[in-house]
Amino acid sequence: MSLQEAAYRHLLALLPPGRYPREGGAADGMVRMLGGLEARLLEEAFSILAQAFPQTAGEEALAEIARGRGLGRFLGEYLEAVRERVRVARTFWELAGTLPGMLLWLRAAGYRAYVREHYLDDRSTWAEFSIWLWPEVFNYTTDRWDDGGTWDDGSPWDYALAGAEISRIPALVREVKPAHAKPRAIWYIPGPYDAWDDGGNWDDGGSWNPEPVQIL
Repeated sequence: MSLQEAAYRHLLALLPPGRYPREGGAADGMVRMLGGLEARLLEEAFSILAQAFPQTAGEEALAEIARGRGLGRFLGEYLEAVRERVRVARTFWELAGTLPGMLLWLRAAGYRAYVREHYLDDRSTWAEFSIWLWPEVFNYTTDRWDDGGTWDDGSPWDYALAGAEISRIPALVREVKPAHAKPRAIWYIPGPYDAWDDGGNWDDGGSWNPEPVQIL
């Protein structure tokens, strides 16, 4: 049932019993016209309401919601990544300055992350950490061999770093890290997450293709 038809039936239901207009008559036409006006007003109201939520807001409305939650859009940031960061902003601010908060924020921005706090290796480096990132958004990487030929078999070494990542990633990390913490290095792996990262013999710290790119 269309919204216009639902509005028409709603208006009929407001009439006293036995006073329904004859179908096809002038009074019935008037009720249908009013139902159409009501349906258009409802559609406009739904459209305006959608702009109040990050899940459904358009780009401009999303930017306003983001500002209200203390967030901005990074250079070249994918719109859906902004949307997800805005959506989880309240949870993030509750965890701000913590390792779970950092992992949450990086995941919301579209990255699977591993954070190594270096105090675990050397107590004198208690404030330093390094990050390894695997992008989960297709737009963040480019396929160097995507020419339609037989070499393009989808294997991880086909991937390269998209240019916008070089500026976006450090800015994102600065926003999420604890105030006292200092990133030692950020490694970016422009391909699928390492399926061998299970702590077993295969995970020896070596680099599987594609080669990690150090961007800090």
